Amino acid sequence: MQRLLPLVLFGLLLTPGSSFADSHASSASVVSAAPIQPTFFGMHINRLSTPWPNVPFGSLRMLGNLTTWFHLEGDSRNRYDWRRLDAWLDKAHEHKVDVMYTFSRTPAWAARNAHSTCGPSRDEADCSPPADLNVSAPCQGPLRGTTTTDCYFKEFVTSMLDHVCSGKSPNKSCRIVAFSCWNEPNLDGFWIGTYAESAKMCSDMVQIVKAQCKDCVTLTPDISAATTGDTKDNGDSRSYDEWFKNFLIAYRQYGNYPDATAIHLYAARTHGIVPAPFPETFAGSGCPHETRSDVCPDTVSGKINTFRTLMQNGMPGKPVWTTEGGWGTNGEMPDPDTQAAYIARWLILQASAGVQRAYWYMWDMGSDPQAWGGLWDAEKGTYKAGIAYGQVYWWLVGATFTTPCASENEIWTCDLSVPGGGQRRIVWNAAHSYDSRFSVRYRVGAPFTRVRDLDGHEQPIADGQVIIGTKPVLLETSVSGK
Repeated sequence: MQRLLPLVLFGLLLTPGSSFADSHASSASVVSAAPIQPTFFGMHINRLSTPWPNVPFGSLRMLGNLTTWFHLEGDSRNRYDWRRLDAWLDKAHEHKVDVMYTFSRTPAWAARNAHSTCGPSRDEADCSPPADLNVSAPCQGPLRGTTTTDCYFKEFVTSMLDHVCSGKSPNKSCRIVAFSCWNEPNLDGFWIGTYAESAKMCSDMVQIVKAQCKDCVTLTPDISAATTGDTKDNGDSRSYDEWFKNFLIAYRQYGNYPDATAIHLYAARTHGIVPAPFPETFAGSGCPHETRSDVCPDTVSGKINTFRTLMQNGMPGKPVWTTEGGWGTNGEMPDPDTQAAYIARWLILQASAGVQRAYWYMWDMGSDPQAWGGLWDAEKGTYKAGIAYGQVYWWLVGATFTTPCASENEIWTCDLSVPGGGQRRIVWNAAHSYDSRFSVRYRVGAPFTRVRDLDGHEQPIADGQVIIGTKPVLLETSVSGK
C-alpha cells in the first residue's frame, strides 16, 4: 500500500519560485550552461552477442568487452588481432553512436612484474607497467627506426591509430573519437606502477593520438572515485583525490595535458555495501562497511567539485567525463524500482553539474548478482532501470539547465528550458530513497501542466499538485517538446 504523507508535515510548500538558499538546502555543483547532447549518455555493453539496446544513447566505451591491450596484442609483440574491436566499431557505426577507448591491461609478454603482484587470484600480470617503460631501445613495427623509451606501449597506440583512422596526420578521421590513458590506476588490481610511471605513459599516449588526430579527445587515466582514505601496496594512495593530485604533480614535466579528466563515479566502495549509496545521499545505505576506511566517500556532486578544484593544477576549465559508474554490483541494489530511481538521479545530477559525458556500467548481464549495473537480460528483456535510462535521455537531450539541481528538506528540483520557450522541472523526494512506496504531495505552480514518470507514462497535472517519491518525475509546460 502506498504511504502518502501530507505536504504540510514536511513544510514542502514549494512552487516554481521557491528559494533553496536556506541552511537546509544543498546544490549539485555548477549548472550546465549548454544544451545536453546525445553523447552525454554513454554505455558499456559486455557481449557482442547481446542485442543492441532498445534505449537511446550517444557513445559506447571500449572496456569490459575483450578489447584491451591484453586482448588485441596478447600473443606477442606487434602481432595484432583487431577482429573483435572491428566488430564493436561496426556495431557502433550501424547504430550511429561514437566510441571511446580506454587503454588497459598490459600483455604478459610486455609486463615488468610477475602476475602474483596483481592479486592472489590473478593469473596475469596485466596490472604491471611495461618492462621497457623507462628503457631506451630501438622500437619495432610502426616505429621501426626510432630509438626511445616505452616502445611496447607506443607501438600499440600507434598501431591502433593506424588501424582505426584514415586520412593524413594530424587531421585524420577516426572510428574512435576519444582515448583515455589507463583504467583505474589508483586500484592495485589494475595498476601497480607509480604516479610518475602513469604520467609518462599518459603523456606518450596523448602525444601519439594528437599527432595523428588533433580533433580526437584525450583523457587522463580513468580514476576510480569509489575509494578514499587508504593506500596501495606500493605506498601510493588509493584515494581518488590524493591519487589525482599526485598524478598532476608528476605530469608537470610533460606539459601536454589531456583534453579532459576521466573519472569513475560510483557513490562508494561497492563490495559488501548493501544497499549501495545513492548519488546524493548515504542515508539508508550500508556505507561504511569495509575495514579499509571508516568513513563514506563524498557524494557524486562533491566528488565532481573536488576533481574540478584539483584540475586547477594544470587542467583548469577542462571538461570532466564520467567514463564509468553506476550502483555497483546487481546484488548490492536488487530492487527494480530502486534501480530505476538510482540511474535517473545519477544521470540528472551529473548533467546538471556540467559533466560532459556519463557512461553507465553496464547494459547487459542484469540477471547476474555479481555483474555490474545490469539493465537487461535475455529472459526478462529491458529492466525498469533501462527504461528509466531511456526516459531521462528524452527528458534531457536538447534541454538546458537554467538552475542546478538543488534540495530543500529532501526535495530535489532541477529546472530546464527547451527550444521554443518551453520549461521543464525534474523533482524527486530523497527522504526514503530505498522505499518506492513512500511519497508526498508536491505543489505545482504555473506554468507546468503535465507530468511524466520514468515508465514513460504521461498525464495532466490535477489540482495543482503531483505525487513524488524516490523516482524522479518530469513536469512540463504545453510547449516543452517531447
